[in-house]
Amino acid sequence: MNLGPLREAALEQARADAEAALGEADRRAAETLAAAEEQGDALVRRARAEGAAAAAIAGAHEEARARRTARALVLAAERQLYDELCRRADEEAFALRGSDAYRALLEELSAAARRQLGSGARLDIDPDGVGGVRGSTNGRSVDYTLHSVVDRALDRLGARTEELWR
Repeated sequence: MNLGPLREAALEQARADAEAALGEADRRAAETLAAAEEQGDALVRRARAEGAAAAAIAGAHEEARARRTARALVLAAERQLYDELCRRADEEAFALRGSDAYRALLEELSAAARRQLGSGARLDIDPDGVGGVRGSTNGRSVDYTLHSVVDRALDRLGARTEELWR
């Protein structure tokens, strides 16, 4: 049975869903970052005004604090956006359950687990609440649950996820 077309269709749908989610994330990132930068700019302006009235060293310390606060706001906004991306990616993966594409994915994950652990591995296919596949044999195990698969996919994106909010 050739699962190539089915897998390609599932991948295309997943890519389209991911693009839509990324588009929404881009929009939200721009809004959140603009607000964070506005707050940061306000903090920097206030710090500069206070620094002008205070001694040069005190002003330098306050500006540095304001920049750290602004950076913390930006980092918090980016973390919030990344967490939202992870949540949505998990939702999209779990939305596949019950579809033909999901059945094909389970077959591929099962085959991967058997390749990694051997043909005698015990597989838990579509475990309640987590989906995907878990496998174990002789004290070794693999985790191809949906959340783990999504996490690894996002990890492989690495620094490219930062492009979502830049």
